[in-house]
Amino acid sequence: MIEQRPLTSPYRRVDEDTTAQPDTDPRVLLASIVHDFSNFLTPIVTILEELQGQKVGTPRQVTRIDAAIFCAFRANVLARQLLDFATPQSLRPAAVDIRQLLKSLEPILMSVLPADIILQFDVADGLPPAFVDRHLMERALLNLVLNARDAMPDGGEVVVAAAIDQERVSVAEARDPTIRLSVADTGTGMSQATLRSAGEPYFSTKSHGTGLGLAMVRQVMERQGGGLSITSTPYLGTAIDLWLPVMPSSIVGSR
Repeated sequence: MIEQRPLTSPYRRVDEDTTAQPDTDPRVLLASIVHDFSNFLTPIVTILEELQGQKVGTPRQVTRIDAAIFCAFRANVLARQLLDFATPQSLRPAAVDIRQLLKSLEPILMSVLPADIILQFDVADGLPPAFVDRHLMERALLNLVLNARDAMPDGGEVVVAAAIDQERVSVAEARDPTIRLSVADTGTGMSQATLRSAGEPYFSTKSHGTGLGLAMVRQVMERQGGGLSITSTPYLGTAIDLWLPVMPSSIVGSR
């Protein structure tokens, strides 16, 4: 009589592994991936910028090099968005002069906009200092200007404005005066249905979008005690309002 033996498989089942493996924090894994991704991008951008400076190739090739540099820049921004969304940084709020902040950012914002998009600033006089994390605000503004750029493939205008205002929670209710920092474009705009989902994680109006840019900006604003609101009209443009808390008078007085 032939002895019956249980069938065995050369592949070990997961639940049969008796060696316990330490769980890897997904945030640590993501941070490692972003770090490696940035390291891969660095030599690519360096080579492209050298070619750009030498103006090698035909006009069409030079234009393609410019586009490649911009895509690499966007890839780096996306990597940072993924990291920020998964592992929000500790806030370091301080007094920030909005006029000075925008002045220092102007060359960077100009560099990411093509020649057919005009960038303008409209900053009210006498603004009190905002109580925000300057580094996070710089990244938030860059995200909004990049979104405006994508909404205007045929060119247009971006206006970055700042003034004292009151964030309205409802028609009848308004909070204490805050600084309204807005980024408005003359792009494609959004329908009411799209507007209701705008700013939600992973929702994007672009075929190549991730839906993290605006969600990250909203997260940054809410963590700082501020807010974000959106107004948009199809074919007329979109305005993103950031509501920044004003530097508390008690802190100003103590300083």
